[in-house]
Amino acid sequence: MTMNRITWILLVLTLIATSAASYRADPDTFPLYYFVFGVLGCLLMLFITKGVAKKLLSRKEDYYDRV
Repeated sequence: MTMNRITWILLVLTLIATSAASYRADPDTFPLYYFVFGVLGCLLMLFITKGVAKKLLSRKEDYYDRV
């Protein structure tokens, strides 16, 4: 299994767990609610930061040849 597939499987499982717990009014009744919320928040920040950094820091392949 590739890392990309594992990441998507974990993301889907986390979304299922979060949606299963979201019908309750009190998040403290779901023991892993804050853990799941923190993991999703970190993954979201990771992907957003990766996308922004790629756009800001990447150069074309012939960047140094044009000097």
